[in-house]
Amino acid sequence: MNQCTKAVAALLFGVPTLALASVIQTLQGTGQAELLPMIQAGAPPDSPAARVDPNVTTSPFTGVVSINIRYTPPGGTQQSFICSGTAISPFMVLTAAHCVDPLDNGQVIDITQMGNDVRVVVNDDGFFNPATDLITASQVTIHPDYDGFGICPDGTFGCVNDDLAIIRLSQALPDTVQTYRFADEQIAPGTEFTMVGYGTSGDGVNGYTVAPNFFVKRVGGNIYDLFDNDDEANFNPATPREVWYYDFDGTRNGLFRDTFCLLGLACSGYLGNDVETHLGGGDSGGPSFIQSWTGEYFLVANNTFGINFCYADDPRDSQGRCRSGDFGDAGGGILLHSYLSWIRMTAEIPEPSSILLLGVGLLMLSVLRTRGRRRPAACSATR
Repeated sequence: MNQCTKAVAALLFGVPTLALASVIQTLQGTGQAELLPMIQAGAPPDSPAARVDPNVTTSPFTGVVSINIRYTPPGGTQQSFICSGTAISPFMVLTAAHCVDPLDNGQVIDITQMGNDVRVVVNDDGFFNPATDLITASQVTIHPDYDGFGICPDGTFGCVNDDLAIIRLSQALPDTVQTYRFADEQIAPGTEFTMVGYGTSGDGVNGYTVAPNFFVKRVGGNIYDLFDNDDEANFNPATPREVWYYDFDGTRNGLFRDTFCLLGLACSGYLGNDVETHLGGGDSGGPSFIQSWTGEYFLVANNTFGINFCYADDPRDSQGRCRSGDFGDAGGGILLHSYLSWIRMTAEIPEPSSILLLGVGLLMLSVLRTRGRRRPAACSATR
């Protein structure tokens, strides 16, 4: 048994079946996987700087925005968070429900309350104009089945389903900002997703080392490995697929980490050191795309959580917690296909905004929410 196998051997012993339970519930049952509510580079010489998507109008990701959520608890001081989101119409942005649920109780932020607001930051070019590039929400709606981050319908923990929110803007996005169509079909495991976001970054060897930034978005990819079915139906395999999972593969200390494969859950392809990506705090609500043969990016999922796996050689902090954000960790988000009716109705988007990708020759490549709170003056507060 090699060192890498030893590090996760305890995860293999007594792992219950995935039937009628979420993947997260299964993994947390081992006691060695931590769910983190939250674009990470590979190993050096890859770096966060190499993953930055330039803020130019020719970028295919001008419609990926950062979101500033400001919340003031009764009698308290204002808190500020960062998330990511995707423009789905000139007035609508899709993000994660937990981004706009400051108390993690399934209740959307009251933007009519003094000290509370939700603002979208547009980065379509290299010039930030607050009059057009900082847009306040006039309405925020969360999915009706969302009960709080990780909260199941029965009140237990381990369900990350339904984590969707739609932000209605008080003014239209600039004409240079792209809006995205949905893939109107169920996407299969083994598909490569392109992930974009404004969150915490770093690399697979050193973990998270770079703070999130409202003006710096990064791009990477990963493979959709596993899924959860509908939590309201107790994860019955006959119900729609609602949650997707990936793992962050790469070599650290001379050993290749592929956690889901070591656990016997999924052995998918490796995208390479310069593509393979993990999410960080502030990437929550950001998009996952698939690309057609024409080059168009279609929205298939959003990104909402990370899972920190502890390997034997991971450094620990003073409280015994292992480092997060390195190779071997995992994450995922919400598959949008089963939610399209709700999204269209809430965002008032007509059917033609989606497309059946099999008809346009889709390239089917098989191969955190980590939340930190900072004072309002800090532009890098995470959500």
